[in-house]
Amino acid sequence: MKKFQQILKDRGYYSGAIDGIVGPLTLAGAKAWIDAEMNTRGWVKPVNDLVWVRTDQSFDNKFADYCIRFNNRIADMVMTCSTTPGDYIIFNPLTVGGITGSAVACEQQVIGSHKFVTSGNWKSLWLNAPYFMQVGAIEIWRDANKDRKLDKVVKTRGWYGMNWHRGGIGHFVDDWSGGCNVVPDKIWFEAIKIFQNNALYNFTLIEL
Repeated sequence: MKKFQQILKDRGYYSGAIDGIVGPLTLAGAKAWIDAEMNTRGWVKPVNDLVWVRTDQSFDNKFADYCIRFNNRIADMVMTCSTTPGDYIIFNPLTVGGITGSAVACEQQVIGSHKFVTSGNWKSLWLNAPYFMQVGAIEIWRDANKDRKLDKVVKTRGWYGMNWHRGGIGHFVDDWSGGCNVVPDKIWFEAIKIFQNNALYNFTLIEL
């Protein structure tokens, strides 16, 4: 979380210590920054939503991005995540619609793009855990050259199963994401507690 605090500090939204502790100052800074980014882009401010922040344009197979949870318009959690595919799909890209390449969501906001899916019996769910299912069209890049850098050349829009879900117990993304946004298990199960089954949520992804 030190990197996230530095991101906030560099933009004038945090004046505390760079200690990796997500306390009131960090959360207040996160809210102020995201609100400002929404104003700049003309996007809808988050209410009960997840906001995704991509920190660079590389495929590093790590949880090197950030996800901010908003609960009743207040930023109350910041967690590590990945908004890019893991190594398995980077080096084994799929062909969809005649286009070969790993799927990477573009910077965008799509209203009501994902539906939260849960059940009293998690074993009946995809990946044995609650998740957010893509139900609205989003824009993605298709990257096929396997150089670990996002090349923004081929863009498509549609339904690709770009869900948000658990990312396992390890330190690497690996085959947990073929383009989905993923959060490590140790944080995911706490983060999803405020969301309602079958409710729709907005996809908001910011690139630094």
